[in-house]
This record gives sequence, structure tokens and C-alpha cells, in this order.
Amino acid sequence: MLRSFTWRPRWPPRQGFGESEALKGRWSALVLVILVVLCAGLAQTSPGHSVLADMGLAETAPSYTELAFTDAGSLPNFVTAERASVSVSFGISNVSGATRAYRWSIVAVHEGTSKRAASGDVIVPAQGHAAVAESVRVTCPAGRDQMVVQLASPAESINFWVACPAVSGAAKESGAKSPTTGSAG
Repeated sequence: MLRSFTWRPRWPPRQGFGESEALKGRWSALVLVILVVLCAGLAQTSPGHSVLADMGLAETAPSYTELAFTDAGSLPNFVTAERASVSVSFGISNVSGATRAYRWSIVAVHEGTSKRAASGDVIVPAQGHAAVAESVRVTCPAGRDQMVVQLASPAESINFWVACPAVSGAAKESGAKSPTTGSAG
């Protein structure tokens, strides 16, 4: 009977080509993960965000202005005299990353004729809000007046209507005033 003999060395075999490549692959993956984590961390910083935006890989946050009445329910629907004061309060919100200066005006429009009733400037910080309250004099002989709040830049406006007192010719001469019914449209 013949026995087959297989030779086995007594020392451990040397690592072959395939084993060292596997080790290199693990190190490559580890370096790649570390690089990705560092880049993600850098992208969260302001300079990193700027670099990404310059490369077209990130969008800049939207920048806009909001103009609104602070309490629309408190706006008057009518005036009781031909010449009256009307209280107007509005807010300007600056939704951007920089402080902005706004020029505003309140214009009374009666039968197509505009008259500036008040104007001013306000500085609003980035992501901030400013409130403006004005009492303006209007001349409203008949019909109704449109009160317009405008911003010069950006060109935005809001408005509301004020009904004028309904005064007949005879009552107007005697100074009597009749009550106004209805609401602004």
C-alpha cells in the first residue's frame, strides 16, 4: 500500500498578494470615511457653505421682505367726518441675511387722486421685524378712500378702503352728519 504524502511547512505561510490588497482596501475605505466626515463638517460652516454655493452645489437661502398690517381687524371701515384722522399700523419683516433700510409711505387715493399722507424710513435687522404706527389725516368728501401703504424697494404695497360719510347737500350746508352704514370693500 502506498501512502500519499503532502508536504506542509512548519512555519506559518507568508501573506500572499490577495491578503495585503484586502488590508489596503480597508485602509482606503477608512480614509474615505474620514474625508467624507471632514467635508460634511466643513460644509456646515459659513466659509464652507460659501464655497459650496460658489461651486453651485448649494443654494443660498431665500431673501425677501414681508409687509403686513399689524392688526387688520382694527383698521377703520369708515370715517365720520370729511376730514378725519385714520390710524394705520403695519409691520415690515426682513427675511434675509443682512440689515436693510426701507422707505415707506402711506398714500390716500380718492377718485383717482393720490395724496401722500405720511412717509418715513426704518432700518430692520437681518431676520428682524419693525412695526410702524401712524395717524394720518384724510379728506374724504364722498364715496370712499383707498389707503395704500407702500415700500419703495422692494416695490410692495398693501391697502384698505375707508368709506366717507354720506352727507347730502342740505345736510352738508347745515353741518349735520349722517351715519355711514356698510363696510369697506
